[in-house]
Amino acid sequence: MSKSIRWRLVSMYVLLVLIVMIVSGTLIVTLTRQNEYDAIEERIRTAASYVTNQVADETSEEAVFTVLKQTIENTQLQYLNERIFLLDKSSTVVYSITPLEEKEFYTPQVVSAQNKGTLSQMDKVELDGKKYLGYATPVVFEDKVLYVIYVLGDLTSINANIREAIMVMLLAVAVAFIVAIILGILFSDFITRPIALLSRRARDMTRGRLDMKLKVQSDDEIGQLTANFNQMAVSLNDTLNEITSEKNKLEIVFQNMSDGILVFDWKGEMIHNNPASVKLLDLEGLSSYQEIFSGYLDLDYAELRESVQEHPYSHIIIFGEKFYNIYFANFMNQYDEAMGIICVIQDITEHKRLEEMQKEFVANVSHELRTPLTTIKSYAETLLDGAMDDRETAERFLAVINNEGDRMTTLVQDLLELSRLDNKQIRMVMQDMNLELILEECVEKYQIQAARKEQRLIYYPPEKKNCRIIGDPNRVEQVFKNIISNAIKYSGEKTLIEVSLLESDRKYKVVVSDSGMGISREDLPRIFERFYRVDKARSRELGGTGLGLAIAKEIMELHGGRIEAESEMEKGTTFYLSFPRQQAVTGL
Repeated sequence: MSKSIRWRLVSMYVLLVLIVMIVSGTLIVTLTRQNEYDAIEERIRTAASYVTNQVADETSEEAVFTVLKQTIENTQLQYLNERIFLLDKSSTVVYSITPLEEKEFYTPQVVSAQNKGTLSQMDKVELDGKKYLGYATPVVFEDKVLYVIYVLGDLTSINANIREAIMVMLLAVAVAFIVAIILGILFSDFITRPIALLSRRARDMTRGRLDMKLKVQSDDEIGQLTANFNQMAVSLNDTLNEITSEKNKLEIVFQNMSDGILVFDWKGEMIHNNPASVKLLDLEGLSSYQEIFSGYLDLDYAELRESVQEHPYSHIIIFGEKFYNIYFANFMNQYDEAMGIICVIQDITEHKRLEEMQKEFVANVSHELRTPLTTIKSYAETLLDGAMDDRETAERFLAVINNEGDRMTTLVQDLLELSRLDNKQIRMVMQDMNLELILEECVEKYQIQAARKEQRLIYYPPEKKNCRIIGDPNRVEQVFKNIISNAIKYSGEKTLIEVSLLESDRKYKVVVSDSGMGISREDLPRIFERFYRVDKARSRELGGTGLGLAIAKEIMELHGGRIEAESEMEKGTTFYLSFPRQQAVTGL
């Protein structure tokens, strides 16, 4: 500011004052000089006329000469700054009071006077080192020019006065120059100080300080500008706060959303990503669209840009063992011009897995229902074809039909129960209960079933008999029955089945261990899936629906617990059922 507007204003103000002073001074000097010249011209004209008029009545040349000499002497005493000369017809000086080196004057005025003429332009004569204005007038006697009166006006005093005036003018210009600088600085400060404050305020705004207001010191345009600037700062602060808030919200969303976000500029270089995208894709060392999606998408970046101009583009890729849905769309600037492409990456692996499970579930349900229905239909057709007359065969066939009907009923009931569990339609009767008592009763109920296979079902109770939790006793008992019955079903004769209840600071753990055929490492992670069977033929033979463990897992999760399994082929399987202890109600 100090190097531009302020000093420009001072310079313009000083220059204006100088121009005015110089023009006015020049005009004054010129007018003064002209007035002085006019005064001298008037004086020498008057002096010349006075001398010539004195001889108008003379009758002889001698008398004329005598009168002229006497008149010149008298007149010279009145006109001290003028010099009067009497010239003959040849321009030679015939009489002069003051000594004169020059004896002749051949000037335009003299020549004109010798011819009875008059010139308006005065002679400029330099005589004895001085400058004069010269005027000549003829002395006519008997209609002929007898003499010429030539008067010189001294210009020395005029030049001295002019020089003095010029010096005064120069002094005035110098004083005016200094005063103009001082006034210019004061004037420029008055103008530029508010502008400088506005400039500093603008710099503060660029640093984020938008809460400072400037004092409005006048009602003129600068004051209005200051008020408008303050209002602009308030509006800008509000807008910036709103933008910052929205930006922070978006940053939080981007940083914490499970979908990956990649942003590419117009050239295909990656300019932004969120943690989810780094987690989903291996982005180390990759910085462009081509590097990231090479081998996964058939479109290069130019083709992709052209494609997304019409509508967003999506594609499913397989990255490692994961399925990703990649969604591309343009992002625009404030002028609705495409600036680049934003990419949203969704992990649909679980969705794909659920789709496969759904297909498998439908196929399993269809298969599980088709098998008993086929048996029932074939046995009924056999009875209708005449086997009904053989009572023993009819009873055996009807028993098979009845068993298959029971299997279908059990299957439908399990499916309905799973559906209600999935949709949270089962109402749990949560209450304080003794976990040890429920487990002990379940073990007692299955002792007879184990004895039929000459199996040993042993229960190891905890040291503390009162193991209390909050839960639904019927549902917890359902889980225990499922696990214990499976241990008995899938264990051979004369094998050992152990049930124990362990306690820790945070939970109770029920452990059911058998020494049956075991589960392979490949099948173990899937045993809680619906309709999944390790040995499908044997499971159907034993009446299993493949839904028991899935139901048990849902019930355990509704109680805040977990069910896990360990197994080794030909050595047996162990199930662990954990119940959170912190739900227990003490003192009951």
